[in-house]
Amino acid sequence: MHCQNCGHSLAPRSLYCNRCGSKVKDEVAPRRAAHLEVPPPRPARRAPTVPSLSDPDSFEDYEEDYSDYDTEDGQEGSNGKEQIIFSITPVFYEVGLTYLWAVALSLIVTIAIAYARGDWWLAVISATIFLVMPVIRHIRLKHTVYTLTNIKVEIRSGIFSKSARNIPLRHIQDVTVSETLKERLIGIGDILIDSAAIEGKIAMNNIKNPRKYADMILDQLQYWN
Repeated sequence: MHCQNCGHSLAPRSLYCNRCGSKVKDEVAPRRAAHLEVPPPRPARRAPTVPSLSDPDSFEDYEEDYSDYDTEDGQEGSNGKEQIIFSITPVFYEVGLTYLWAVALSLIVTIAIAYARGDWWLAVISATIFLVMPVIRHIRLKHTVYTLTNIKVEIRSGIFSKSARNIPLRHIQDVTVSETLKERLIGIGDILIDSAAIEGKIAMNNIKNPRKYADMILDQLQYWN
């Protein structure tokens, strides 16, 4: 600020000049006020627009459908359908060996009877007796079925009286394959199932390609564990 009378420099907001004593004129104040006026705040910048990600079609490829499985206490899927994964029977290998032994013994007895000049019907009766056990085992084999569904493993057996054992997948703790050297050479083995609900292990005996079917059981277990 300067005095309008003598031009002396004045302190801000002075009412009188400290040199000539003149009163500071009123028009100085508006210029000072305009000079010291705080400018109005600048308008806030507009936030950049972010593209919307709410389009459900963009996530279509990442969605998985778990409608076939229920997480509550291992019950059936929401569609209420039980699906069969596989249904197999034991291989003929063990029964085939029994047939071979029966035929071999029948031949030996027949030769012995012929050498002793015995009656021919003795040979027939002997052969029938030797073949009874293989036939029974063969029929029993055909009536033994191992079934895996999406909720359980079922073992059905019996000729005249049927029996069925159901092992829910949610109770299965472990699945292993047991193969002897002889069984590995011909590609068969046993599948052993360890269940929390049953003491001991449940065996699916004489299965061809047992590792393949054991892996199929383990694949179904991942939805229940």
